[in-house]
Amino acid sequence: MHRNEASIEIAAPPEAVFARIVSPEERVRWVSGLVSSEETEAGAYREVVEDHGLRLELDVLTERSEAPTAVDARMTGRGLRATVTNRLEPTAGGTRLTVRVESEYGGLARFAAPLVTRHAQGNLESSLARLKQLVESG
Repeated sequence: MHRNEASIEIAAPPEAVFARIVSPEERVRWVSGLVSSEETEAGAYREVVEDHGLRLELDVLTERSEAPTAVDARMTGRGLRATVTNRLEPTAGGTRLTVRVESEYGGLARFAAPLVTRHAQGNLESSLARLKQLVESG
């Protein structure tokens, strides 16, 4: 199991941040490499990520959604299984968002797992920085 985690403080209430996390249209604006996100049925999504010339199709299933404090999802795709937890806590300045991703790699990806995990950490941090900018700019 490989783990990535990052937190960021956003100057907006949890409701505003939560809305950007769960909307497929908004996710494409701030998640690194995400080129499409489409709801296929209630709580289920088909997402496409492109990174370094690789294209990965993911099935995403929401396992927990408690607005505006938590949303968890399970992601599966070729050579990848992951769980994503999002926790939103109100703060004096707005919201602290903490995202944790626990991943298992299969196939050839498992040989590059340490490198992929380091790269994913950078993507997670840059995604949260973009989310902060989008939410705070209105």
